[in-house]
Amino acid sequence: MNLAKLIPPTYAGILIYPILALAFAWFLTRLCIKFLPNLGFVRLPGGRHIHTSPIPRGGGLAVFTAFFTVNAAFLLGTDIPGGPEYFLRFLMPAIPLVILGLVDDRWEISAWIKLAVHLAVVAIIWNHARPEYSFSNWTAPWFVSLGLTAVWVILVINAFNLIDGLDGLAAGLGVISCGCMAVWFILLGNHAMEVVTIAVMAGALLGFLRYNFNPARIFLGDTGSTFIGLFFAILSLSTLDRVVTFTSILLPLLAIGVPIFDVFLAIWRRSARKLEDNHAGGIMTGDKDHLHHRVLRETSGQKATAFRLYLIGCVFSVIAIVVLILRQSAPAIGYLILMIALVIALRQFASIELWDSARLIRRGFSKPRTALCLHMAQPFYDFLAIALSFTIAATLGLGFYQDSLLFMSCFAPLALILCLSKIYRVYWVRAGLGNYWRLALTVGLGAWVSCLIAWLIRADHLINSCQLTNREMLAAALLFTLLNIFLICFERFFIHYAEGYLYRRLFFLFQQQARKRLRRILIYGGGHNCRFYANQLYNSASEGGETIVGILDDAPALQNLIVHGFPVIGALDQLESIQNQRHFDKIVITTHHIPAEKLDILKNFCIKNNVELTSYRTTEMQLLPGAKITPT
Repeated sequence: MNLAKLIPPTYAGILIYPILALAFAWFLTRLCIKFLPNLGFVRLPGGRHIHTSPIPRGGGLAVFTAFFTVNAAFLLGTDIPGGPEYFLRFLMPAIPLVILGLVDDRWEISAWIKLAVHLAVVAIIWNHARPEYSFSNWTAPWFVSLGLTAVWVILVINAFNLIDGLDGLAAGLGVISCGCMAVWFILLGNHAMEVVTIAVMAGALLGFLRYNFNPARIFLGDTGSTFIGLFFAILSLSTLDRVVTFTSILLPLLAIGVPIFDVFLAIWRRSARKLEDNHAGGIMTGDKDHLHHRVLRETSGQKATAFRLYLIGCVFSVIAIVVLILRQSAPAIGYLILMIALVIALRQFASIELWDSARLIRRGFSKPRTALCLHMAQPFYDFLAIALSFTIAATLGLGFYQDSLLFMSCFAPLALILCLSKIYRVYWVRAGLGNYWRLALTVGLGAWVSCLIAWLIRADHLINSCQLTNREMLAAALLFTLLNIFLICFERFFIHYAEGYLYRRLFFLFQQQARKRLRRILIYGGGHNCRFYANQLYNSASEGGETIVGILDDAPALQNLIVHGFPVIGALDQLESIQNQRHFDKIVITTHHIPAEKLDILKNFCIKNNVELTSYRTTEMQLLPGAKITPT
């Protein structure tokens, strides 16, 4: 019986064929569990893997077979225009990728061979689709199109490959991504074939997930994880081969948000470690700091970890749909929701990457090669900030930004002023307040000079041809100036902040996550010596295993305030209650002059509570004989 004749094609694909894919994948997965171990497709425990017993792998073969078999059956029973071509668009690149996955699941080949095959897969995709990317009024040439396609396809393939380290995680996230992208194509309209294809993939993944969820009886292996990534890479490219906008790029990124976020963190983390230590592994070297690893360390088991990451995937998907719905009426609201979600995600899940970056800034800058590279990158960041400021200010203030002469009039003078100033001779990790004031003044004056030159050159065109008023141009100039000051100064401030206060906070958080017991220190005295001691402590924090819990100071004006980045939590008469709340192991006296009666109180308290008591002093010593030594 031909089901497609009884039910309209779109509804038949949505209601019937996904169920067939689920049943077929379920049956094939059972066969894989039975026969694949006999062929050597077994994942042994150990290394970066968290399972404790041998488990068959290569189960992605069941998903691959079910997906294409059911899709072929659907196409044979319908007359959707372009259906066979769309089917081949997935099949042709999937064949070499699945063969590569099977070989790797059986014998484990090198990463470079995988990359070579992935590039061949990219060539097949690009040759079949020939996507054309248009940015505003500029159409990218073929080599740019090929490069963008390669970056996207390889990124998504490896994103799902990296996230496949937990029972049911990659398959479950694939189902969630299918749901998001199905809603996306339904809202776009006229994408019945895509919706059916997505529904079939979701059915195949659900059928496999029956035996892949914890406790897993079979793994996807590279065969399945790379195929899932390939599916979403090709699917999302179908919306980008027209006009590329921020929304069209953002939606596929959010639809597969968890794998993309994980691969972003992996590149960030491994790059920072490589820059700090030449002997550390590169970007392609595995580690145990992926999202599922760090969430697993905080939860009670694999099921709880998988459900938590499923929830995060659902949040990303909902944000993607909200951005899509609001893209015409209120895009700013959608983007604001996205920015808030990204900030929360970074705070919750990027502590290791922030720690590695702060450690690189603190330690890595002492290496000549690293310091030179980062110093040379500073002007390029500034130039990018100027270009971004112009784009935003011109778009919001003038209504357009595709004016090359206006852009160069705003860009070139400010860039030249920055290069001729002394800001690139400042070591911003150790910059003072005066350096930031001079930087802001230089950027502000330079921006106004650029705007004045742009007005002298393009005023007639802007007023007569573009019908702009002096008020609108003045607002755009002010916005351009403020954006430049913010972007350029904030980058320097963040480097300084990361080297100091951020490093301290992340050190304590990182040690907590590593379950390390730190000796807790209470500082007595919030003067300059307190800052000197804290800097010395955290400069060698990785070896000392100590952290500061707060400051004790008798000055009423300092109570409940933040001093040198630490809270003042009380005075000497509150020592007992502070110990009950904070449980510190050591008191360090950083004040120069402490009355004898207060010192006796501290000594008696430390003896009673078995707390170590030390004093920190900074002194200047005369090295020439016979000279007077003056303590400082």
